[in-house]
Amino acid sequence: MSEPRPSLWQQGGPWRRWVLVALAVMWLGAMAVSFVAVPKLILDGYDGTSFAAVNQKIDSHRRFGEAMGEDRSRAFYEAWASGYSWKAAALATLLFGATGAFVGIAALRNQFWRFLFAPVAPINLAIFRIVVFAMLLLCLLNEPILEYAAWPRENFDWPSFSGPLFERLPISVEVVEWLLPIAIATTVMTIAGVFTRTSAWASVILAIYLLGIPQCSGKVNHTLHHVVLFGILIACSRCGDALSIDSIWQAIRRADRGQVARVVRSVRYGMPIRFAMLVLALTYFFPGFWKVARNGLTWIFSGNLNNQLLQKWFELETFEPVLPLYDIPGFTAMGALTAVVMELGWPLAVLWRPTRLIWAGLGLLFHNMTRLLMNISFYTMQAMYVMFVDWDRVFAWIGRRMYREPMVVLYDGNCKMCRRTMSILLTLDWLRLMKGVSAFDRQRIDSLGLGHLGDDALMRDMHAGERQANGEWRVTKGYDAYQRIAWRVPILWLTLPFVYLPPVAAIGRRIYRHVADTRACSVPIGPKKGEKTSAAVRWSAVPLVVFAIAILAGQIVLGFGRLSAAWPIACYPLFDTMSTSTILWPEFEAVSADGQAVPLDDDPLRDHFTESRYVPTFKKFVSYKPANSKQSGQNDGAEQEELVSIVRAFVPVWLDAGYLEGSPPEKVSVYIATYELTGPRRPAKPTERKHLLDLPWSDVAP
Repeated sequence: MSEPRPSLWQQGGPWRRWVLVALAVMWLGAMAVSFVAVPKLILDGYDGTSFAAVNQKIDSHRRFGEAMGEDRSRAFYEAWASGYSWKAAALATLLFGATGAFVGIAALRNQFWRFLFAPVAPINLAIFRIVVFAMLLLCLLNEPILEYAAWPRENFDWPSFSGPLFERLPISVEVVEWLLPIAIATTVMTIAGVFTRTSAWASVILAIYLLGIPQCSGKVNHTLHHVVLFGILIACSRCGDALSIDSIWQAIRRADRGQVARVVRSVRYGMPIRFAMLVLALTYFFPGFWKVARNGLTWIFSGNLNNQLLQKWFELETFEPVLPLYDIPGFTAMGALTAVVMELGWPLAVLWRPTRLIWAGLGLLFHNMTRLLMNISFYTMQAMYVMFVDWDRVFAWIGRRMYREPMVVLYDGNCKMCRRTMSILLTLDWLRLMKGVSAFDRQRIDSLGLGHLGDDALMRDMHAGERQANGEWRVTKGYDAYQRIAWRVPILWLTLPFVYLPPVAAIGRRIYRHVADTRACSVPIGPKKGEKTSAAVRWSAVPLVVFAIAILAGQIVLGFGRLSAAWPIACYPLFDTMSTSTILWPEFEAVSADGQAVPLDDDPLRDHFTESRYVPTFKKFVSYKPANSKQSGQNDGAEQEELVSIVRAFVPVWLDAGYLEGSPPEKVSVYIATYELTGPRRPAKPTERKHLLDLPWSDVAP
């Protein structure tokens, strides 16, 4: 009779059992907080007696809902608090359940460690570095940093997490004009791999400040967050050991110590990528969770997604989907289901290579469908998917398809210049098409079938051996060997049209002969006693682990709190609201002294402030209630002054667009229009239009 299988409790050691007990106690505490503290916090926020941030958030939520014609009474918030309690309890159960599973289930724990500590080739991390900082460079060049740096500070809406810091930092056009060129230069240096880690840190720190300025505009652009977060992880890593100027210098240093070999796969190159995958997984998870937690399956199988498409098309105005997929019956429901499954599945899918690749495919499908249907490309996120490709194996496969066997390059191991040359060539041999063999390694030379090459010849010239289809070796030496090597090294392909030209070849042979005949013997010198190990292998994982844990913890906290207006860590847009086919939209008119009104279109505002940022600013007008309204807030004067500041920022844009030519108007009138949406094109006229307020020209003139 077989022994009974030990229970989950019995499998763990004493420390593991105590951890599980602690998690159970913490879960009970979380349940108490969810069902006692959370409802009180929300209702106190409605009454204005909670924390200032909670009071402000509840008040903003109430006023916006009332502006949309929805119920925002105390009874509504009592029901809302009850529902939120269950959601908080579900989140706590999910968090402590996942932690308990990790602690108690050995198979899951072991798989996680295998995932995290998988050895990866340095070229994979290098490609990730290049892509991340190329996206960072595009963000620095394309974000309207200078435009928002010119805003008065009273117009800023400080983001969560870093808001208190930005409130104390100087923000001005002069500061940005001084720092932005430095940020661009350090980012380019990181891409090229010049002082890579130092450049990466300088680039990321400057980017957090510079890209954070537009994030204070009232709308957080989530195409930037992951680029900066991945940049931090890369800056903590050995990111310059391949595809960089630094890697060439490291190859020279290794050669001087007699180490002529490739940099091999290692955990130090894999761990930053693995942490980046976990950050990406949490980025997707919380939007999927809140869609289901807030609405259940209604979010998926109702007309909600179709209404969200209508709302987005209205905001874009001029956009029309390339393919009318939305007209296919059931398409939006299937798209919503795919999106939720993809988002919720990431944290587990990322641990196994097959599911990781499947989910990467789903992610790319999701982003490209939103690009086709909603003009949301999220190209900076799609670019990050390079982390899921093992580029070293891809390049090696390409190399095997090009050549049957690697070229054998025989060099003088006692010649410093020869060692350096060979080490650099191996560093640049991304397709793995070469093997470097010292001429002093006779045993290996004989085993390769090249024993017929004499020592004198090998000491005199570098030799390149290529095995032919019949098994025989084709051996070239000297300058001719360099010509053959150029076929194997991708970066040297640019030289191929020139190295065979008779004048170039003649000069090259003469130079080679002179250098080869005058070089001196230089026996490699290893490290002295007590000397530190090579910089090529010296690396501590502590900074990476500390920053990675801080980022992941921040994502979890902000994800639980649904805090999307944060920088540089944030919960990504949830899209968890149930949308309708009706939209309220502010419209502006310049009114002259004789009563003539000139419409002020929102097109130039969209172009100036970008699509992602002008919409939240417009919604501030929708949620505003004048002082004579029954629903006006206690801070109506401050809110109206904020709207005045916003219009004051709009006026220069309208002036540049030619909307306010001639004599200045008397005032700018603001209306709230109601539109019923039926398709991609914005309706020509609203179904209703109500006057909101008049702003004297003297108050909004630049």
